[in-house]
Amino acid sequence: MATFIPERVGASSARSIHIKRTLNALDDEHVVRTPIRRGEWLPDFFVQHRENGWLAIAVADTPFSALAGDQLFGNEERAAFEKLLADFQTFPAIPDAGREPLGKLILLWKCKADEVRTVAGQYLARFGIRLLSRDQFQELGAKLVSRLLAPIGADMEQIILSRYFPETEIHAACTTRRHFFRDNSARLQRFFLDHQQEWAAKLDLEPPPEQAEAAKDFSLRLVNGVAGSGKTLIALSRALLLAELYPDQRILVLIHNAPIVADIKAKLARTRGALPANLEINTFSAWAHRQWRNIHRRLLKLPGTAREVEELIAHYRSRWPELGQTESQLREELDFINESLIADAEQYAAANRAGRGFALRPKERTAVWALFQAVTAALNKRGLRLWSAVPREICLATDHERLEQYDHVLIDEAQFFAPSWFQAVRLAMREQSSLFLCADPNQGFMKNRLSWKRVGLDVSGRTKKLRRSYRTTQAILAAATRILARHAQGDPEDFLVPDLSGMEPGTPPMLIHTDSPQDSIDRLVNELSATIGEGIVAPGDVLVIYGEKVQKTLLYDRLCKRFGKDSVWWLNKDRKEPPAGCGRDYLRLANLETATGLEAGIVFLIGVENLFADAEIPDQDDDERMAAREEQARKLYMAMTRAGLHLILLSSQGLPAGIEEAFQILGADAMQVQSRAQGEERRGAIMADRPLKNIGGGNAAYEFAAFEGGVIGRGNC
Repeated sequence: MATFIPERVGASSARSIHIKRTLNALDDEHVVRTPIRRGEWLPDFFVQHRENGWLAIAVADTPFSALAGDQLFGNEERAAFEKLLADFQTFPAIPDAGREPLGKLILLWKCKADEVRTVAGQYLARFGIRLLSRDQFQELGAKLVSRLLAPIGADMEQIILSRYFPETEIHAACTTRRHFFRDNSARLQRFFLDHQQEWAAKLDLEPPPEQAEAAKDFSLRLVNGVAGSGKTLIALSRALLLAELYPDQRILVLIHNAPIVADIKAKLARTRGALPANLEINTFSAWAHRQWRNIHRRLLKLPGTAREVEELIAHYRSRWPELGQTESQLREELDFINESLIADAEQYAAANRAGRGFALRPKERTAVWALFQAVTAALNKRGLRLWSAVPREICLATDHERLEQYDHVLIDEAQFFAPSWFQAVRLAMREQSSLFLCADPNQGFMKNRLSWKRVGLDVSGRTKKLRRSYRTTQAILAAATRILARHAQGDPEDFLVPDLSGMEPGTPPMLIHTDSPQDSIDRLVNELSATIGEGIVAPGDVLVIYGEKVQKTLLYDRLCKRFGKDSVWWLNKDRKEPPAGCGRDYLRLANLETATGLEAGIVFLIGVENLFADAEIPDQDDDERMAAREEQARKLYMAMTRAGLHLILLSSQGLPAGIEEAFQILGADAMQVQSRAQGEERRGAIMADRPLKNIGGGNAAYEFAAFEGGVIGRGNC
């Protein structure tokens, strides 16, 4: 059936139900759009087919009595109808549009078939627009609509989308899809949400009364999507649209990590200037700190580092010798207690700890609870709070009237939110507000084995799954998915298998073996010098993701020395904004743990060797080892799918066979490999003794034809 955007057709009425029922008979290649912005006269509906073109439909309530030709004098209803025809005749008011006219149809909703036949001839001759009665539309609508669709060129389609559906347009700075176009002229530098992304962004912009009543205090929608399916774009597009449609309402977008928030704000500053006054985009951490201060009316103080907390744990744990876990594990367990809003020892003893990575016997749980109380009391005595205690204390506060309130809350990367985080958000939502979640369960490595039900959200019947990726290539996504599928456990519903059909084929992710971590840094700088330094790609097209097996300060210093300090944005150092303002392009550098949500055409992974080695933790059973491997696989999946066009992994250690086979290996003997393959198509193979100079698009082997699918540009921010 056809996709309706927005899903609801106009106000809840018999007419809208009849229209949707008729157009629903169209197959799923059709999209039925209702314009949201109406600063000028617009048709009521646009029907779009990927190959067959567009049809504009207007609905008129003019009765036959006002149109009958035997009247001696004109009347206001006839004049209004002829004004409608005149407006429709000149639509769209775009230069050169007449050379590619849209298909046009007017439904005379209050006229019978024989009445329409009586007047259709004269109006068709004068205005060239087909008229149809309600009965004819309900009987022949789908077949007739298909015949009336008129093909238009790609340029005209772009103009119509950007003028009448501007909320669907994506600035080129916010998408990796620009790398897939051979023609870099200005006419092809326009990108739009695909119809599934647009549909998700416009869900329940005006929830029907029955839904609001059923939800009681808020409406809920969840978009589950594979990496690169456009979840962040959907959330941002929806937030900007809500801010414009409801200027008197407050809209909040929350994301769990600072680098992606800073990256988003920098892109929006470059493409839009100032954000709407009623829209806030923030990390959950910064937002929760402010809400805590609103409640308690005092400065919030936190420990300086995780090590400070672990030293406190080491001091108190001697009271409970049965605890054999590391200080780091115990710190994470105290966070688990806070994030799960566990109230007492009895509740903790019964808590579901699946996916925690280590088991606790009943006696150990009793000891951990006592340790939790001791550490919490010691911190509070010094005026400090665990970070995980901040949302907990917001939830347990007796006075929530001091919380800032919002009409619409949108959460990106919601799979990383803990139960206490969701509860804190709900407390800040007004009645009849909306909660919109975007998540990728394939990346859910921070809050293991949680479910929406366990965090108190009923998403049954309110979930949309997006399985198509518009960021990356088939080769990269297939490799990442294959690695993850080998280690994924639990409910199959929590694992999204991507739809690879129609994706750009691309080249496999590349693996460069080096002799040491230092050699990895040297090779990385050389590769970047040959791409950015020689102008093959722009700095903003490259993202470097580093893990714990690299000297991050040395890596940053080497990049700054090569490209200039003001050209490298270390997202974990300059957490709020880039070093020299938002008006320029940057080579971005980000830690693996905070890279989710980021993207670039070309991604380098360095220092992530720990993701390939089995974690050796004392007394860890098979299930715990499997959980640890799954967490590592999810992190690797996330890191790999940041790449839009090319992915290069540098490793100073060998990879397990199940992982290495997903990569194209570029080792020390690459020249021999190339010699044996002489005469065959390169398919992206690169000589190891020189930089990957063609990686950015200088060679046709790295360029791809325009993405098929009717919409010229696709992407996700």
